[in-house]
Amino acid sequence: MIVGFKAAYGRVKAFIFASPLAGARHGDAMSASDLTRRELVMAEPAAAESRAPDHDGRGAARLSSLDAWFATPEDPIAAHRAVLRLTYGIAPAVVIMSALTALLGIGLPLWLIAFQALVMMAASWRQERLLEEGVFTPWMPAAHLNLVLLMLTVWVAFSGGVQSPFVWVYGVVIAIYGVLWGFRFALASATLCTVYLVAVLGLMRLGVGNPVLGVPSPLLVRVFLVSYIAMFYVVALVAATLRRQAGEVFRQAQTDPLTGLANRRALRQALERELARAERYGHPCAVLVLEIDRFKQVNDRFGHLQGDEALRKVAATLRGSCRATDVLVRFGGDEFVVVMPFTPVDEGRRVGERIRRDVEEFTLLRGFHLTLSAGLAVFPEDARGSRALIEAADQAMYRVKQRGGNGIEVA
Repeated sequence: MIVGFKAAYGRVKAFIFASPLAGARHGDAMSASDLTRRELVMAEPAAAESRAPDHDGRGAARLSSLDAWFATPEDPIAAHRAVLRLTYGIAPAVVIMSALTALLGIGLPLWLIAFQALVMMAASWRQERLLEEGVFTPWMPAAHLNLVLLMLTVWVAFSGGVQSPFVWVYGVVIAIYGVLWGFRFALASATLCTVYLVAVLGLMRLGVGNPVLGVPSPLLVRVFLVSYIAMFYVVALVAATLRRQAGEVFRQAQTDPLTGLANRRALRQALERELARAERYGHPCAVLVLEIDRFKQVNDRFGHLQGDEALRKVAATLRGSCRATDVLVRFGGDEFVVVMPFTPVDEGRRVGERIRRDVEEFTLLRGFHLTLSAGLAVFPEDARGSRALIEAADQAMYRVKQRGGNGIEVA
């Protein structure tokens, strides 16, 4: 178990202090023809490919610590894993701060606090093992939150009760759950913290605890209690608001503003996540790269505004032709990428042919029929890495372009 603690603690340090990777360059002004195909495919940071994805998809989640934090409400397992990793840092910090309170003349039962910290870390370690085995139930986050608050309650009770200098730590817990889970969990955390703080008063009346500054008057107790409760709910509101606003910023950062599809930054994360799942469960994952034929002629003949309209029409056709589980991406300029989980080569080819046919039949720009060239690559037959898979599909698409376009080819 000690070895497991060390490994988990190493992971939490990497999670907290990982620096965000630089996002891929993208923009409406640059066309795919402005770069060579290899430059367009290889523009992703090399570090993204060199980092092997974990079997549970954690490699993709570590692209940026902020990305992971603000994406977790859509993934409760990732949110709970983030809380567990933070526990490995918070629990020892509580023990260290308890030892340092001796400098303030506050004597705490270090043995009891250290024992609780060990229990918390052991519970976190066990829950991480369960998550790696694919076991997750809704009661796990709630049970862990109550275990954390129980430890903090004992800590506060033996450091002065409502007069303790450490009541603010409740606010840290509320902020963490508010950022990771959103408003409802922040509100529930604030309510639980209120209940546990009232329980501190009950413990003090029963003689359990340490009134360091003496027994406060009932009026002072009420003042402290009301002030802290108000602080809890303010922290919950601020954390949930931050989560919502930051989530919107990150959503926009992963969306192409012209077409509304995902951008290259979102593609990198989604593709690494899907490949990790495909490797873990042994199912295929198809990648389709598409490019509008003679798009430069569209811009030259009708103007760039109509070229933008052509891109939006193709994006709308993609939405109507693909499944809800597929990831639709504007890769850059006039190129699009479709990531199709659980899709073998035959089905991927049928999807690509359907997209090509729909664009040719239904996408009209001032009497000019738009057509697509498409290349298909499938994990693991054609490539095992995300960049290699996109490059294989891109090269297949380029062979179609050399034959005149308006077709599909498998890598």
